[in-house]
Amino acid sequence: MLLLPAIAAAVDYPLTGTISVNGQAGALPSGGTFAGSGYDAASGAIAAGRFTFPQATTSYSSPLGPVVVTYQLSQSGQSSGQVAPDGVAALTPAILRLQVVSASSPLGPIDVGTCVLEPIEVALAGTGSPGGLDLSGAGFTIPPVGAGDCGGFGSQINQAIAGDDNALALQMAGDFTPPAGDDTIFGDGFEAP
Repeated sequence: MLLLPAIAAAVDYPLTGTISVNGQAGALPSGGTFAGSGYDAASGAIAAGRFTFPQATTSYSSPLGPVVVTYQLSQSGQSSGQVAPDGVAALTPAILRLQVVSASSPLGPIDVGTCVLEPIEVALAGTGSPGGLDLSGAGFTIPPVGAGDCGGFGSQINQAIAGDDNALALQMAGDFTPPAGDDTIFGDGFEAP
């Protein structure tokens, strides 16, 4: 029988941090979580979970003046991970989805129709400690939409969002104390080779 590490009941770990899209940095939406996961301190295994974020808004300059965009960042599938004895931590790549929910300019609402940029593959790595996981990833690509997508504003959406000048830095609150490692000094019981 295959023995798996005993991981505690599912936990929704609170997230804070920043995201930079096309070089423009901002805070991650407040209230985000890494949902349904867990941590086994004995093995350092991080159980599969899903990044979830509430809708948020951002703005950018355009020829029409400031455009305010409401967006939803979500994860397709799940990610799991590992904290090593030295504290180095990593998750399996997260496949994210960015949906532009609505947009408005000084002239009024902009009909963006269905506007989804995906898949966005983000590899996150960093450190685990009793205070949480500090993870980051940079240089990931947000793929463009078709020029006629997003209510016919695909080209403008691409100029503002698509590209690879992107970064994500987050802190996942919780106790991610690294597991005890093998002590190689005493591994052979002081026996001569």
